[in-house]
Amino acid sequence: MSAIVEAKDYICTEELAELRLRIRKFAEDVLAPKAREIDEHGFDREHYQKVMDAKLAAIAVSKADGGEGAGTVGRCVVLEEMSRVCPSTALTFLVGGMGMYSSIATEEQKRKYYYPWIGGKILPAFCLTEPGSGSDVAANAATAVRDGDEYVINGVKTLTTNGASADILNVWAVTNPEVPASRGMSAFVVEKGTPGVTAKVQKTMTLRGAEVAEIKFENCRIPAENLLGEEGKGFKYAMSGIAGGRINAAACSIGIAQHALELAVAYAKSRVQFKQPIGSNQGLGFELADMKCKLESARALVFKAAAMIDAGLPEAGEFAALAKIEATEAAQFCADRCLQIHGGFGCTTDCDAERVYRDAHAGRIYDGTTDILKMIVSRSLLK
Repeated sequence: MSAIVEAKDYICTEELAELRLRIRKFAEDVLAPKAREIDEHGFDREHYQKVMDAKLAAIAVSKADGGEGAGTVGRCVVLEEMSRVCPSTALTFLVGGMGMYSSIATEEQKRKYYYPWIGGKILPAFCLTEPGSGSDVAANAATAVRDGDEYVINGVKTLTTNGASADILNVWAVTNPEVPASRGMSAFVVEKGTPGVTAKVQKTMTLRGAEVAEIKFENCRIPAENLLGEEGKGFKYAMSGIAGGRINAAACSIGIAQHALELAVAYAKSRVQFKQPIGSNQGLGFELADMKCKLESARALVFKAAAMIDAGLPEAGEFAALAKIEATEAAQFCADRCLQIHGGFGCTTDCDAERVYRDAHAGRIYDGTTDILKMIVSRSLLK
């Protein structure tokens, strides 16, 4: 199959249009009214339960597993519309590593964790990043030592979304330190309330309505059956979800850029200076045009990459990296221009442009920094 995917295959379908309208209504009715409050006061599990009750996690899941079968493209629609009003909630929604359960979890693990997640009963967290390892996953130092019918986990994870409130933690730890991490790391499920696990919420500049935590594992004992997949395959499992994680972040950035453009246009129409709306100034009008160009170009690349992931194309990983670069840069550009157009008012916390400006920056960091992604793309070109 060619890497070229026609636009009509991933954007202009009646099903996706209906999905977008459905999620937009939910986002505007449920998420938007609470966005400023959770940005100021932090993650609200009771509020997020409304997302879980709406069973949005089921949208991208295959019909065979009890989902709606909308795939990566459908998930991008959901994330874009959520991020348009509350990217913090979108970040809470997109993490967890639950997508890999379908291929590696046992039937018992699926019954206990995967299907309840699809049904909106479980909030997961993805525990991979450590203080000494971010982009360099192979530098992870957390360990899991087999002791009879149990594993004993020790180590520290950081910047873990949902880390303090999650019902289950998907944890990556080294089970064989004698070999490289690519062959010595494994994945585990740790349930909430397990002795030896403590979490401390970390305050952030951006996406403050999502919960980020440092998690310490001190002689944390879990049943051996909580091993996900095969021992020593954890690095492979983590890397297998990279393209999906990057396209998730890209879709969120598109939603942020869309919000920034909408705010800028509305203010340019309503703000009057020198007896005319500031949008009448050609220089400012060109700024709006530049924002629109960057947004739509990035959106097209995001949905192309998403369609390539769903089609299983070998180039999908590279295009997901490209899409994340373009989408996060577009969000940063649009947020910056939006704030500038709002002038002094934009620098106050009463103005949504201030929150959009802060939230836009996160996408350039999580799920692969922009510099790391450029390195990946350049290596692909030069190999």
